[in-house]
Amino acid sequence: MKDKLDKKYLECVLYVVLGATLIFISYNVVFNFKVLFTTTIGIINAIASIISPLIVGCIIAYLLYPLSKIINTFLVKSLKLKYKPHLISILLTYLVVIFLVVILIYSMYAMIGGQISSNQTLSVMFATITDYIKRYNEFFDYINRKITQSGLSLDLKGYLSQAITQVYSYLSVSINSIIMLFAGIGNILVNGFIGLFISFYLLKDHDFFKKLYINSVGLIMRERRFNSLNKTIFEINDIISSFIRGQLLDGLIVGLISSIGLSVIGLDFAFLIGLTAGIANIIPYVGPLIGCIPAIIIGLLSPNPIMAVWAVLLLLAVQQLDSAVISPKVVGDSMGLHPIFVIMAITIGGSIAGIMGMLLSVPVAGIIKLFIMKIITRHSEVGNMKGK
Repeated sequence: MKDKLDKKYLECVLYVVLGATLIFISYNVVFNFKVLFTTTIGIINAIASIISPLIVGCIIAYLLYPLSKIINTFLVKSLKLKYKPHLISILLTYLVVIFLVVILIYSMYAMIGGQISSNQTLSVMFATITDYIKRYNEFFDYINRKITQSGLSLDLKGYLSQAITQVYSYLSVSINSIIMLFAGIGNILVNGFIGLFISFYLLKDHDFFKKLYINSVGLIMRERRFNSLNKTIFEINDIISSFIRGQLLDGLIVGLISSIGLSVIGLDFAFLIGLTAGIANIIPYVGPLIGCIPAIIIGLLSPNPIMAVWAVLLLLAVQQLDSAVISPKVVGDSMGLHPIFVIMAITIGGSIAGIMGMLLSVPVAGIIKLFIMKIITRHSEVGNMKGK
């Protein structure tokens, strides 16, 4: 009897201590939420900055794996290659991608650089600027002489020098921002360079990492749950692959329409500018602006500078057509989503996480749809079993 009382007393004490602990934790969480949230975000950012090369490497490996698989199949089945076809296919994959990037960069350089070097209006423009500076000095000297002759004391150059000093102070802030921007770009380049090496080893030792995953996860999961997890992972992979294919097809369509339209209005390098617009179109909001930059430069350097305005208007019209009709239809069909749901997903993603949210919103919507369909299927199966 005494043991039962002691046990009940111990349980009561335990519940009281547990309740008091929960109240204490809840109180501190509520009244220190801002500090906790800031600290948590800081920890997440610190961890993300540390493992960012690994994340970049995983993304590069994921994007290049299908191409390396195609090249590997071609080497083995068509060319009957027996000496390390897997390694050779990976190296060829990197060479193909590097070649395409170099061609694109060189084309942009040839397009803009060639236009600048052959443009005669630039020398006239620089001469005009020099003439304006000379006239400015003569004008203010003349005004100062007239004011001095009239007996007034006014130093226009002094006031202008103060204004220029103020402008310089603003420029120094801008220069610091630019330095921080370049530092961020340098960090991105370093992470990308390290990520390339990581992606190479991920592709090279793909079978090893696959076995490591199977052995490690298989130890802590039952076979049924493990098979269900694998099936879900493959389905998510199909969704992401479909999204990438849809984005590439959408970019191709936008590039073709832009190239044709720019050719019709007579802009030089219409195909390359259209291709750039199609590639940049993958990035929401910022992409169309990036696509317009070459069109503006080439248009302004053309014999008829008004061409830049027509080119921008044309590209903006294509972007509006893409965002309203082409992208929801193409990307939605590739992922099995209705265009309305695609537009809703992009809108919600943009309001939550900006550009990155818009970029990831469609595949996330596809994954959410996958889990909703799984829940519906499971409930229908349970209902059918109960009915029987």
